[in-house]
Amino acid sequence: MYNQKAVPAVRRRLVRRRARAGAVGLVITAVALVLAACSGGGTDSASKGQVTIAIQVAAPPSASVYLADSLGYFKQQGLTVKISIVANNSLQLATGQLHYGVVGTTQLVQAAEKATGLQQICPTVTTPNYVLAVSQDTLDKNHITASTSLKDTLAALDGEQVAEIGGATNPGSVLLGQLLTKNGLAANSIKVISQTSTASSTASFANGQVGVVFQPQPAPDLVLSKVPGRIVYQTQGSSIFSALEGAPWAGIVGPTSFLSKNADLSKKICTALAQANNYLLDNPAASAQTLQPVMSAFSTKQLEDGLAAYPFVRNATMTTTDFNNGVKELADFGLVKAPDASVLSKVYTTDAQE
Repeated sequence: MYNQKAVPAVRRRLVRRRARAGAVGLVITAVALVLAACSGGGTDSASKGQVTIAIQVAAPPSASVYLADSLGYFKQQGLTVKISIVANNSLQLATGQLHYGVVGTTQLVQAAEKATGLQQICPTVTTPNYVLAVSQDTLDKNHITASTSLKDTLAALDGEQVAEIGGATNPGSVLLGQLLTKNGLAANSIKVISQTSTASSTASFANGQVGVVFQPQPAPDLVLSKVPGRIVYQTQGSSIFSALEGAPWAGIVGPTSFLSKNADLSKKICTALAQANNYLLDNPAASAQTLQPVMSAFSTKQLEDGLAAYPFVRNATMTTTDFNNGVKELADFGLVKAPDASVLSKVYTTDAQE
């Protein structure tokens, strides 16, 4: 015998369970749709020449991607490219949410150590020129004049602060530490203050929180346009950092699972970027004018100086030997942990380069 009065209650519980199950199903479906929307469009869209390239910031390091798009080089290759700004693009590349991205070599090697399956297919820039600029108030306070030697200038700046995006792990922070130690000073004698963006770093200089900047152009020109001061040192041409010249600094990276299925697409990407890099090298003023609308934080002149600070790789090509030797130099300067041969062999390929 069963209790007839209990039947409606049982039915109500079943209805509620089915409703909850249906809601869960809708949530799962929604999540799947969101993930699909967040992805680079998948293999299907890529097969149609529709790809996403993620950059970390709209600034000179990503200039070749913007130029390849603006000047029609991607279109000439039959590509429709979406450029997305993604702060941590290496993570989204590793999880298959993006097709390609501009990724720093140090980030790439660090990712490879964790077996994330990322690989660079063509280089964009080699080691940029870092500029040490100091506000006039800081110069005056520490009695630093134009005739003060570099070593004495650095010693006088002991206790000052410098803003770097990402803090002490930022490549600029590491290079500044190297500059200090090679001049007989403690690596942290100029304290690094972590910032989240170029804008916040610039603001910290403008409001007097820090009196020192150590970044590639156009950041130094930008801060000095807001606060009086002067450039006291540049890594370019310095014997201290000469070994880093030509070392691969950043390039176009993709997940190997995607690259292995889209070799022809990768060749088209590298061909377009090679054209853009060559245009940047041969036409810096015109490049700055073209780029200024998408890099509006900087004036055209500041952008031109910034482009000159980044050695764009002609033809976007580099031999495996040169790449590996460059990674070794980056490791020697403490910018990355030296990878073993098995890791290094997976992080770079020339297959897509002409």
